[in-house]
Amino acid sequence: MPDFSLNYFIRSNSARGYVSFFKSNFDRLGTVIRLSGYPSVIVSDIVSNLCSAARDSGCHAQLIHNCLDNSMEGVIIPEKNAGIINFPLYGAEEYPVMAILNDDNLSQTHVCLAAARRHFSAALGIHDRWEKIYISNMDFDAANRLTAQTIEKLIKGRTLGKKGAQVHRYFGAATVSGAYDYIDNLTEDLEKRYFIKGRPGTGKSTFLKRIAEYAVAAGFDAEVYHCAFDPDSVDMVILRELNLGLFDSTAPHEHFPSRPDDEVIDIYKAAVADKTDEKYRAEITAIMVDYKAEIAKATKQLARAKRYYDEVQKGFLSKISAEALGIAEEKIRNSIFEQ
Repeated sequence: MPDFSLNYFIRSNSARGYVSFFKSNFDRLGTVIRLSGYPSVIVSDIVSNLCSAARDSGCHAQLIHNCLDNSMEGVIIPEKNAGIINFPLYGAEEYPVMAILNDDNLSQTHVCLAAARRHFSAALGIHDRWEKIYISNMDFDAANRLTAQTIEKLIKGRTLGKKGAQVHRYFGAATVSGAYDYIDNLTEDLEKRYFIKGRPGTGKSTFLKRIAEYAVAAGFDAEVYHCAFDPDSVDMVILRELNLGLFDSTAPHEHFPSRPDDEVIDIYKAAVADKTDEKYRAEITAIMVDYKAEIAKATKQLARAKRYYDEVQKGFLSKISAEALGIAEEKIRNSIFEQ
């Protein structure tokens, strides 16, 4: 019986707005069940019950979490080629009928989320200043050599007789409780893990993107995990057919080697001018203070959004029939497991 489930996010309240990878994860499935505006407590129950049914059927489950509060909002059962996902009323992907009603709490939810994204955007502008320091001190030839050497080390000229594919996700999110990630869970069953160290602007994302592109061209499937703060950046690549993963192991998702086969790849040491940290210490410290202040403001707005949306959900919960919910859940389960 499978005892390992993947946990990840497919949406993010980011510096670039509300960015979703719904299509990347669900368009490939044969059965997709879309819920619109279901209260999170009900979605969690449905997902939990589907996970139990999956285990009983000898199937794996991939749990999808809500980027606002880390609650469960969907699940994919790979062996059944099926999945279910809830679209919250504040999301940009769908606009359910209920979302156009004059609901003050829902309106305030949108206002707070928009404010949070503005603060994340401001933080990204500050982060760009941080990156410029290291970009101006980068040896790009050295960085390119490190990338080429790593690709050779990982792929070793191997190819698979199929077309490789990428699926795009997030391993973490900026939640109401701050940054949260599922790196340990997602890499739990991998034989080899590479911890990528560096600084802003040292090319960690480019390094990971190139590895993913090369692997896919060689026929391997790649799980590409984007930065929840800036979805244009990549923070982790997993190649399960090679039993390995590489991830950006710097704040706010800093992890440290804990297994004998864990390995660190330090781009800062390999490609940045010596003593850059020391030379720009005062400037970097000032940037970090400004950056963290904007992130804190964004997190506060996310917390406000959740409080308002909780009130929206309370209104729906009071009108839901337990009998109707039971019938709906049975239909969902049958759609997935009795196809």
